[in-house]
Amino acid sequence: MRFLNIFLILCAAFISYAECHDSEKARAVANECKDEVGATDADVDSMFNHEPAGSSEAKCLHACVMKRFGLLNDEGKMDKEKALDILEKIHGDDEEQQNLGKEVVEACGDIEVDEDHCEAAEEYRMCIHGKAEENGFKLGRV
Repeated sequence: MRFLNIFLILCAAFISYAECHDSEKARAVANECKDEVGATDADVDSMFNHEPAGSSEAKCLHACVMKRFGLLNDEGKMDKEKALDILEKIHGDDEEQQNLGKEVVEACGDIEVDEDHCEAAEEYRMCIHGKAEENGFKLGRV
């Protein structure tokens, strides 16, 4: 599963590599977060399709998932070390994609983001998707 490759590599608390790379686990986490923040099934589907968050609940869904996989810390900032560790595990066999992913992490990991964690998650998502599109990093789909 490559849903979490960048959005949740950088963007949505990786419990372990096996769990983050398991689409059922990722969906379960997203659904738990959906209920927690009042998001909809459509918000979950949009997140897995790498679409922009269409509501504050959808932004909070992204933040919740990122926190659960350890990519967003308690201060609402991206954990670049965690993102790079996961990137290496996911794309360890593809040096080109791994290097492109590192570029994305470096470009987006230190951007200034809103204090609101939901807004911050969306700002990271926008940066990640923009940089991935620019440099050719493949986000993938579930």
